[in-house]
Amino acid sequence: MTGAMLRVTTVVLLVAPSLAQWTKGSCGVSQIQPVLDPEDRIVGGATALPGSWPWQAQLHNWLGGFCGGALISDRHVLTAAHCVKRRLLREIRVSLGSHRRSRKDDTEQFFDVAEICVHPRYNESLKLGTVPDIAIIKLRQPVNMTKAIQPGCLPKNGDKLGLGATLYATGWGATNGLHTRFPQELKQAMVKAMPIDICRKKWGANRISELICAEHQYGSICEGDSGGPVVRQENGTWTLHGIVSSTPFICGTMLGPQVFVEVSAYVNDFIDPYLKLGGLEDICHIVEKRTWKNCSHFQMSISLVGPSQT
Repeated sequence: MTGAMLRVTTVVLLVAPSLAQWTKGSCGVSQIQPVLDPEDRIVGGATALPGSWPWQAQLHNWLGGFCGGALISDRHVLTAAHCVKRRLLREIRVSLGSHRRSRKDDTEQFFDVAEICVHPRYNESLKLGTVPDIAIIKLRQPVNMTKAIQPGCLPKNGDKLGLGATLYATGWGATNGLHTRFPQELKQAMVKAMPIDICRKKWGANRISELICAEHQYGSICEGDSGGPVVRQENGTWTLHGIVSSTPFICGTMLGPQVFVEVSAYVNDFIDPYLKLGGLEDICHIVEKRTWKNCSHFQMSISLVGPSQT
């Protein structure tokens, strides 16, 4: 009787810390509250408080971080298709819990990639904004959730943002139009939802409807933030409404709106089926291993940047 009681007590002590960190199904809660400035007017965005955007992921290759992503479960990261379509699985590692761009943080965890699922209608030969630029990365091991690593919530399928809705984009992308200056710490920037017709008028009428059109008066997006999360706070939790995608304008200009993938358009027919069933051919294109000679790809990623300085 005493031995049995001792074993039960030991199990409870081992499990309790994990339950305190993350309960399966919970999402969108930042234990370190981000500093939100409604008068956000800092060129290139503001430096984020470490750990305040715990779903933020960074994709790495042998050169370093090249794209962002958003943790949506203990095994899956959402990102932009153009970030991963032409890459080998062994070429990519995913980091979570990171704040500094080029130095490892104590809170940071690294993961190898088990599988990459690209939306079946994505076609890299077509202009970005005219195809679903969205993909899911499956990690080789489950994530150990901590205060600095938590998943963001997915929106309900078909949810539409109201005009003027406030969103926050985060990333480590370039902070000047020449792509020569990158921040050492995670940046955040506030953007506002605009009518999709404004983006169509500015960037072309052939753009798909599953996009979020947004503008930030004091900054834009450029190389390095592609695939990163664009979130909105709703009833105390953070929902992943957008994925940073590429736009055709020159970084650092305030000449037009910014375009993000609308996550809610892909919940029922892409994200949920893959999370529940795995890599079915009718759900997604599974990125296969390729030879190195077939992997050359010029990638226009994007980031939070401000107007050019003179």
